[in-house]
Amino acid sequence: MTTHTADVLIIGGGVYGCATAYHLARLGAGKVVVLERRHVCAGGTAKSCAIVRTHYSVTTNLVHAVESLKIFAHFDEVVGGDVGWHRTGYLILGPEAHREPMLRVFAEQNAHGIDTAVLDPAAAHEIHPLLSYHDVEVIGYDTFTGYADPYLTTTAYANRARDLGVTIHTNTPVTRLSSEGRVKVVETTDGTWHAPLVLLAAGPWTNAIAATAGLHFPYEISRHKVITLRIARPYDPHWPIVKDLTTPDKIYFRPETGGVVLVGTGDHGDPITDPDTLTDQVDMDHIVRIGRLVSNRMPAFADAECTAGWTGPYDITPDWNPLVGAVPGVEGLFVAVGFSGHGFKLAPTISEALAQTMLGQTPRLSIADYDPNRFAEGRLLRGAYGIGSIS
Repeated sequence: MTTHTADVLIIGGGVYGCATAYHLARLGAGKVVVLERRHVCAGGTAKSCAIVRTHYSVTTNLVHAVESLKIFAHFDEVVGGDVGWHRTGYLILGPEAHREPMLRVFAEQNAHGIDTAVLDPAAAHEIHPLLSYHDVEVIGYDTFTGYADPYLTTTAYANRARDLGVTIHTNTPVTRLSSEGRVKVVETTDGTWHAPLVLLAAGPWTNAIAATAGLHFPYEISRHKVITLRIARPYDPHWPIVKDLTTPDKIYFRPETGGVVLVGTGDHGDPITDPDTLTDQVDMDHIVRIGRLVSNRMPAFADAECTAGWTGPYDITPDWNPLVGAVPGVEGLFVAVGFSGHGFKLAPTISEALAQTMLGQTPRLSIADYDPNRFAEGRLLRGAYGIGSIS
């Protein structure tokens, strides 16, 4: 087979692979090549609900979320391209036990320029008239939050990367990763690549590739289900995204095209071993249970119709926060994995910081807290709400 060379190889054509490729090229990294086993945005990114919010109790997450939101809101001017940005605002509903951490996060959001305030039920009702607050003790409202389109976002980064000279090879599965001193060897079904710098950004498929190099990263894979619900009245596209921390599943919902509401969960999901076994079938028990939680929050949805459902993989680390940076003991190898369901909204700035780190530059925003070696060193990132994607 043919042998090729590159200055930087990226394994994975999701939002992190494509965004990091763009930043590497922008920073003058030389010949940057992306290897994607299927097509751009074919993996976990494609199944993202793509909510872009800043409510995080881990400060590093909050800072990256704030700065990434600014990029999503002005993507065409900053990067170039349409990401399908919709600004809706964000209502976060909590029990009394979450009042103190929520108020701390609201204050930190304000300190970083996010317009967050505590509302009473009457004021919240003006913003979202279908919601019931009978079992809610604290309500926060952020006017900046919105959502984007994961496919448009990933392809926008890919297109801008190509404009800057990046080559993206699709339908090119990686079969083996190894190291020959400073040179990394990446074998594919279409030849072998040599490069001094390699980024492993294959989402839930990362460990399958890492295993060929004798490596393993601490994350587990789970299946998450998303459904859309419809009632006779069209769901207003301007109503805010809602996060309901009073529910055991920590459900969230947002407007979706066609006058329906999209509903996902912030829990662990169903453990799986192979993300390739995922299908988009959502069981009726899940639909019924989530339907009850939604109708408790929005009584108008008591007789809602489920119009669609799909599943997507989460790669979840022990503290629900990502592993980003240099792989210990393997010079020139970097990883971005374990985003635990909240990677999309952080992608603009984490990918920039990762590119800067790979090139030996000081990142504009630190990713030191995401050190891939932190679990071995006992440095977990602990959120105020326990485990979950809102940490």
